[in-house]
Amino acid sequence: MHVEQTLIRAIQAATASYSDEIDIELEQPAQLIHGDYSTNIAMKLARIARKNPFEIAIGLQEKLKEINLPVSKIDVVRPGFINFFVNWDDVLVTNTAIDQTSGEKQKIVIEHTSINPNKSAHIGHLRNACIGDTLARLLKKTGAHVEVHNYIDDLGNQLADTLTALLHTESTEPAERFGDYCWNIYSALNEKYESGEIKTAIRDDVLHKLEEGNNSTAWLGYAVADKLSSEHIEEMKQFGISYDLLVWERDILQKGFWQEAFSKLKQTDVFFKQDHGPQAGCWVIRTDDSTGGISESEHLADKVLIRSNGVLTYTAKDIAYHMWKYGLLEGDFTYKQKVGELWTTSSSGAKANFGDADSVINIIDYRQEYPQQVVKKALFAAGYSEEANELFQVPYGVVSLSKHTAERLGIETEENKEVYAMSGRKGIGIKINELIAEMGKAVREQSANADSQTIKTLTIAAIRYNMLRYNTTSDIVFDLEEATQVTGNTGVYLIYTYARTNSIIEKATTAGLTKDGATYQEAEESERALLKHLAGWDTTLRKAVKALEPNLLCTFAFELASLYNQFYSLCPVIKAEPIQQKRRLALTEQVNIKLAEIFEILGLPSQKKI
Repeated sequence: MHVEQTLIRAIQAATASYSDEIDIELEQPAQLIHGDYSTNIAMKLARIARKNPFEIAIGLQEKLKEINLPVSKIDVVRPGFINFFVNWDDVLVTNTAIDQTSGEKQKIVIEHTSINPNKSAHIGHLRNACIGDTLARLLKKTGAHVEVHNYIDDLGNQLADTLTALLHTESTEPAERFGDYCWNIYSALNEKYESGEIKTAIRDDVLHKLEEGNNSTAWLGYAVADKLSSEHIEEMKQFGISYDLLVWERDILQKGFWQEAFSKLKQTDVFFKQDHGPQAGCWVIRTDDSTGGISESEHLADKVLIRSNGVLTYTAKDIAYHMWKYGLLEGDFTYKQKVGELWTTSSSGAKANFGDADSVINIIDYRQEYPQQVVKKALFAAGYSEEANELFQVPYGVVSLSKHTAERLGIETEENKEVYAMSGRKGIGIKINELIAEMGKAVREQSANADSQTIKTLTIAAIRYNMLRYNTTSDIVFDLEEATQVTGNTGVYLIYTYARTNSIIEKATTAGLTKDGATYQEAEESERALLKHLAGWDTTLRKAVKALEPNLLCTFAFELASLYNQFYSLCPVIKAEPIQQKRRLALTEQVNIKLAEIFEILGLPSQKKI
């Protein structure tokens, strides 16, 4: 039974004669004397009914008592709070979950990771992938049909830079993988650009050849992009991150998607060829505040879809891609199976059932949010309002390094500077493989007696949880030492708590103990706090889905772990009296089940013994 939803529906029924437009809120009072749940609905209704809120609350109390609710008592306290004391024996806590959708499933396409195939992936890319993968897991929990895309920009400036570096520079720095070598020469190339030793015109020529296709430079570019993207996929796999489809930018052009999109946009009054000013000769899209709040004075370059030399911008190709995502184009990709269940678009292949989404979610660096708004504007302009309204961006903040972490990675630090931004062009940052190695060392320092498998589990959990526990729009200052603490809001803390619950359950099983017949009527305050928190899981899931915010799940998990450890320090389980023992063992099993469920959604590895 979803106790919070049950209480809210009851309050809605009891207040129908007043108004059905009032937001009903439940809170969990800090003190048990005020009940398990409380609502201030009477105070809200007092402004509408022009009556004393205490009198309204008394009237609602009588109506609520007539409804079959899982409560032992309903109290009213001035000035008009209604407090509910839950009968936890009537509440099935362990099965709270979002109701599965009935009928045909909604199809949601989530695009995440989408790393430029120009060098090894870094910690910022990993944050994108962790957020996207967690949202995919979360939405699957609701019963939605989720399809995950990873978009590979194999025609962009970044790949052109890497090709230029491969052809015109060398590196003697050690590199275990191709991506690491490209990381080194990429930063070396930018130094040569700045010194004038290599002209950017060379890069521009490489870019033109990439876009032209079917020449030596283009085929070399495809090979480089394929190798680097394969390394990225392998890195993400270590964190449980997977994809359904790789979408290659060159296939968007080869399949003629832009021509279709161009034809549709030319019929609108917001897409036109500029005949004067700095953008003369460019095809641009006019934006205003009527749909989406886009300022006409911002990001002029992002409004250009076709440059004066005929070259398409990234935004133009993205518009065509999104029209395909929604099934708005006549054309389609052809597909090949790349590895396992991962498919890829291909110039030659077979038909398959991808795209045709009801809703699209893109995980993007907040600095790239404006071009996404241009895509949305283009959909509106082309007459696809329904699709535009179902296009959602999840912008995320940048990841920087703490001074301590920067020093540990060998980055030169300054006395009064505590935060160090990453820069691929300058070669400053932490590659994912370096992050795993350094995090493993930090975990070892905190958990000296752990075996190698435990270190691996704790390392992955520490990294992934640290990418998720912040609000998505918040910038992160990543600190290795902080992320590996065995106490506090960390993945390591959650893993240890889960292992503790497993240990207690195993000891109980070995001793022949059982939770059968457990009742909660005599539950102590720390036990009741656990019950209330567990009952709030359904509401937390709903909020996370609505807000597309994984950190809400992290907060719930951390608070659950903290409440359980407080309970454990106060309440013996195995050595308790029989009635208490059954209740506390039942609580331990409920916490164990819920943590396992949370780990599955957050993508955290679990380990029963530490």
